[in-house]
Amino acid sequence: MSRYEYHESYFSFGYSERITWAVHRLIVLNLAVFTGQLLLYIPLGASPWLGGEVASWLAFQPQTFLRGSLWQPVTYTFLHAGLLSLFFDMLWLYFFGPDVERVLGTRQFFGFYFFCGIAGAMATLLGDVSIIGATAPVMGVLVALAVINPEREILLFPFPIPLNVRAVVLIVIALNVMSAMTAGGEFVAAAFAGMAAAYAYMKLPSWLLSWRQTTVRRRPRQGNLDKVGEAVDNIFKFDDEKRRRK
Repeated sequence: MSRYEYHESYFSFGYSERITWAVHRLIVLNLAVFTGQLLLYIPLGASPWLGGEVASWLAFQPQTFLRGSLWQPVTYTFLHAGLLSLFFDMLWLYFFGPDVERVLGTRQFFGFYFFCGIAGAMATLLGDVSIIGATAPVMGVLVALAVINPEREILLFPFPIPLNVRAVVLIVIALNVMSAMTAGGEFVAAAFAGMAAAYAYMKLPSWLLSWRQTTVRRRPRQGNLDKVGEAVDNIFKFDDEKRRRK
């Protein structure tokens, strides 16, 4: 059993409990940014040049990042190339994100989400292509859910039978990777980096605990050393008492 406890065993893809605080804010912010992208590209509202400049300023560009645009590994996750990309990213976040947030807590969930996004950006650091989209952190959320409760059953349309979370995550990951491949290798690298970061994030505490327990077992018995130390202290105490009596 993982250190992450989750007691609910069944979930219908057509029904979701009340959305959690962090997931709700992330979805609203993504929608707001995408709306801003659309408005900036409307000639009557602003020039297309302005929209292009803003998008390039927020997208992750390796060379620009290395010259000091340190915000880009976070801001690129809020930009999307189209409505379809935004829809699916927010769909997976809406249905699967709340369960992860309930386990991690709101503050830690924010940190986890952006950690996966930053890992995705760093995976493309050696390339020369700008990347945008929330694929890396959203794929990280799916992996986290698979770690938390892999056997939980989900009804996923159009499959007629319930699937466990592990199977659903594999299906969604395959779909997203195929979609990313059409955009280029950098997007695939970002998606896999986000998933790897999520797995490490969720598993690292258990690995450290196991390593610590193994290390403690290999150490000499501290109890015996303590007894030796107490015996030496008693000898010196006894000598001090004899001197005082004299």
